[in-house]
Amino acid sequence: MALNRTSVILCALLASSFFMMLKNTRRSSTPYGAFLHSISACKTNSDLFPGTLEEKSWEPAGCTLAEYTADMTAECLEAVPYLAIGDTIGEQVVAHMAGDLRRAGLGGDDVPMRLVWTPSTRVPHFESDRSGRNQREFMTKVAEFATLSLGEWDLGVHWCGTDEFYDGLKALVLKYKALLKPGARLAMYNMDYINPDKCRESSVWCRTCNTIGKVAVYREIVQMVAVCTGTGMIDTYPITRAGRNHSTDGLHYTSEVVKPKADVLLNVMCGTDGAGSNKLGLWYPNIECNEAEAKARWRRDPVANAHSKGCPDNTNEFGCPNDNGAAARRYLDHKAAEARQKAEEAAKNVGVQTNETSAPQEEVAGTDLPLCKTNEDLFPGKLHDFQWVPEKCRLKFYTKQEIAQCLERKPFAAIGDSLGEQFVLYLRRAGVSMSAKFVQSASVQWDSLTLSSKKTGYQDFTDYVTKEVEYAVLSFGIWDIGVHWCGVEDFYHKLKAKILKYRSMLKPSAEMVLHNLHYINTEKSAESWVKDCNPHAKLVVYREMVQMAAACTGTKMINTFPLTLEGSEHTRDGVHYNDSVVKPKVNILMNMMCGADGEGGDRLEPWVPPMECNEEAAMERWLAVPEANRFSRGCPDFLNEFGCSNDGGDALRRYTDRREAGKKKEERAKGVTRENGAQQEEVTSAELPLCKK
Repeated sequence: MALNRTSVILCALLASSFFMMLKNTRRSSTPYGAFLHSISACKTNSDLFPGTLEEKSWEPAGCTLAEYTADMTAECLEAVPYLAIGDTIGEQVVAHMAGDLRRAGLGGDDVPMRLVWTPSTRVPHFESDRSGRNQREFMTKVAEFATLSLGEWDLGVHWCGTDEFYDGLKALVLKYKALLKPGARLAMYNMDYINPDKCRESSVWCRTCNTIGKVAVYREIVQMVAVCTGTGMIDTYPITRAGRNHSTDGLHYTSEVVKPKADVLLNVMCGTDGAGSNKLGLWYPNIECNEAEAKARWRRDPVANAHSKGCPDNTNEFGCPNDNGAAARRYLDHKAAEARQKAEEAAKNVGVQTNETSAPQEEVAGTDLPLCKTNEDLFPGKLHDFQWVPEKCRLKFYTKQEIAQCLERKPFAAIGDSLGEQFVLYLRRAGVSMSAKFVQSASVQWDSLTLSSKKTGYQDFTDYVTKEVEYAVLSFGIWDIGVHWCGVEDFYHKLKAKILKYRSMLKPSAEMVLHNLHYINTEKSAESWVKDCNPHAKLVVYREMVQMAAACTGTKMINTFPLTLEGSEHTRDGVHYNDSVVKPKVNILMNMMCGADGEGGDRLEPWVPPMECNEEAAMERWLAVPEANRFSRGCPDFLNEFGCSNDGGDALRRYTDRREAGKKKEERAKGVTRENGAQQEEVTSAELPLCKK
């Protein structure tokens, strides 16, 4: 009996050890691991499904998918330079692989991988990345493998109908095939799973614009384009469906899902060993190219051919030729009727008029107060009816007509990140954006000098900035404080250089003010890293750095921090605010630009920071604040894509090490380490029958 029990335990231990070795070997890059892959490696994209998502890996039911290490990723991309074209489906994979390359010691211009940001078939932007850098040379001479991912924007905010999307996507596929060098391969990503239940609470349009039925039709459109252009596909829909709870906003996924997606791509490009063995074959949909019949079927689908009720009225800015903008107009009419109804109901409750040309501020503050003279005079105060009402002075309330007249006299540019962008977006919604442009340079790390705008399809604004602009607002810091963090010294010196550069670009008569960082309400964000990357102490230091840069360059400022603090509940993500806050900010800007009479009289003076230019003492003080001098614990490791010269990436490596140590500690606490798993199998297997062979 004792002998039998001993035999059972030995058999169990041997079985447990073998299966643990098999599982670990499947994930290794050892010769034995490669041997296993050569026997049972998945051959095509279709072989990957069904499967299960486990610990940032996809485990197909009938074959193995090699998991790539950082070194394997680097080896693959050095052999097969990669170009991702399109929207965030491909961009998220690029961001993950960029992290692997940094861990393998590659960075900067040496990275054999590029992104061409073309998020929609409606955006006339075919060769540049997000920061406006042209990637034509890499596309036409270097890239060996490229992917195209489109559909999420065209499905919702850039919707122009199924016919328009099909024709536009097909044209883009043929365009990029012609641009790539001979021998380079192009594959199309099919659309991922969109999880409406994970849409942020305040993003109603996310749920209403992205219904399951609409996604199904648009996935079929992408497949038909692939078939009719002879293009192979990568489909990771089942992976995103299995990992739907790892979505941050219903559309984008965490590394739990992005890592397996990257593994699929790398297996397609470089096989199971990173060197070209056993490459995973692309998917070729089993349908015939019958465009006429398919288009007729898609047109009959009511879900796919309606600009869903609830989609934002300010995002579909394209004149869609298939309906001449009828869908957008219907939606605008619907929103206008809703707004009128709400305004009338609110007026009945509080007994005030709803005419926008009235001055709600005067009802609260009275007309006997003097006009506000400087930015400092505005505070303290309070938010009331989409306006900021100072306690000690009056601020002119600008109507839409007066805003348009001001901008006609003084063409305006917002340069930098979304603090300034929100000015322009509000003006666009108000219909007075003809002389107001946003030029995107979201971080001091970006080397693009305002010459293009993301929201307008990366148009070249060089002439507008240098010849037309009379008033410009610079805003930097939101990205640099968190996801593009490179240290206080790096931020300060690059911010100062940006200020001087932009001033030199503007014509001599133009005025320029620097926007200080506003309040960041981390409790209102749906993403945990926003809270971790933006501690209050860090925000205080970065605000002081912006002020010092203004003082040392002789630049005046616009400061709306108290306004955003007062309206901190009117943010959807902790960083960006709705019109309850943005409209008062625009009104303050108009008073600075055109004054209390709208023609330049009694202008509100910008803020002049009450400090001397003493960079050396200030830098010593900033460097002593721990929160401001580390890549905050919790910031996504794949987002800081810049090789920060000040620390050689040490901060990022320290953070990664801390995170890995934390995971191991958590595993030990839960008792789910491999050793515990093996012990558990040893105990439970005692009830199994005796091994015969």
